[in-house]
Amino acid sequence: MNSSENLAPSSTGGSITPSSTSTSNKPGSVISPKPFVVRNNRTYIGDTSLPYMLPVDLAELHRQSLRTLLMFQLFGGPIISPAFTAKPPARVLEVGCGSGFWSMMCHRFFAQKGHRNISFTGMDVAPMSGTGVDPNSKPDKDMRWRFVLHDMRKTPWPLQDGEFDLIMVKDFALASPGNLAQLFFDEYMRVLKPGGVLEMWESDMTIRMLRPHVPSTSGPPTHESSDSESDSDSDEDDDGDVAKLGAYVMTANTPLSAPTNTFLVEYNGWLTKALEARALSAMPCTVIGPILLQEMSLADVRSRRLAVPLSEVRWEREGVGGVVTKDGKSYIDTMKGKGRPGDSKSGKTLTRDQAALRRTALETTVGLILALEPLLREFSGKSQDEWDGWTGKMMNDLMRDGGTRWGECLEIGAWTARKRK
Repeated sequence: MNSSENLAPSSTGGSITPSSTSTSNKPGSVISPKPFVVRNNRTYIGDTSLPYMLPVDLAELHRQSLRTLLMFQLFGGPIISPAFTAKPPARVLEVGCGSGFWSMMCHRFFAQKGHRNISFTGMDVAPMSGTGVDPNSKPDKDMRWRFVLHDMRKTPWPLQDGEFDLIMVKDFALASPGNLAQLFFDEYMRVLKPGGVLEMWESDMTIRMLRPHVPSTSGPPTHESSDSESDSDSDEDDDGDVAKLGAYVMTANTPLSAPTNTFLVEYNGWLTKALEARALSAMPCTVIGPILLQEMSLADVRSRRLAVPLSEVRWEREGVGGVVTKDGKSYIDTMKGKGRPGDSKSGKTLTRDQAALRRTALETTVGLILALEPLLREFSGKSQDEWDGWTGKMMNDLMRDGGTRWGECLEIGAWTARKRK
């Protein structure tokens, strides 16, 4: 790939001087005078020592915002913790805030309920929130907002002990290699007040296939710690809402397997090797729960894990009763190559809202693959022309030819835990 490295222009047309937005004078908060570079027409963080490899341009920020809205809809709001049902948090920290979109949507969520005095702090290594370089800019004009420019590998963070009632860590897996995970976690616990809530939302980056099964709305409880109180009625209501949206609640019995789509098989292989080389997890949703459960400083660990098919699935149209054929084979195996989604005159069809939600899941997944081009192309061994040809065929297959009709899905999860007093 022929790359050019140029300083990305700021919103005012001048050079970016991120130190002007920092709220700390500690040495760890000093960022390179060239925080952004342009490579192959995409904008990236200029510090190559950072593990984060996604671009930070408008296209990527838009993709992340769509994914956030998708998760908001599936989880029923900006947080899953029941701790703030009656009273919202007073002070909130969004770690790796990016554009501050989650904070803005959280502010609007609570403002609609009459709570307008919540203080939000966003922290990131580059100025992407609000209008970036302007220290007085906000993601939303009427919210109480502070942006902290800081390299989170440098500790302690320029935040006070016990400062926050709620800490949100969302889509942070690509910025948190294994050797830094405990360092970050210690800082979460330091700046979270006793009784405060830590929430972690993630999306797996590899794609698996959801197999035919009978969805259950009364599966294992989502409370993961031994000292959690039961709330099964609420869980069943939430599961029913998820089903209406066209997603599936994941339990220990949810059948998943490797995808059958050739493009996704190749993508999974390249991505897994690339992230393993950087001590990053391609499936963070499988490891967050155990990490939280082993932390003695946390209690009341709860989780929600969901699978969102990337399109209408053939075994859904056939109906649960027709998933297994008389010879014991799965419906998927017997129907390969026999038509396309929509051919069946009977069985389940998606509502307009369900189809839209799945389309969003698909578009944000394809957008992720495109955003990871430098990394994936390196491990695929493809030339630029070969890569361009592969991505063109991949997009056509996934987005036009029903390439995910066998059940390939996006897996997302949300975890919440309370700091012991």
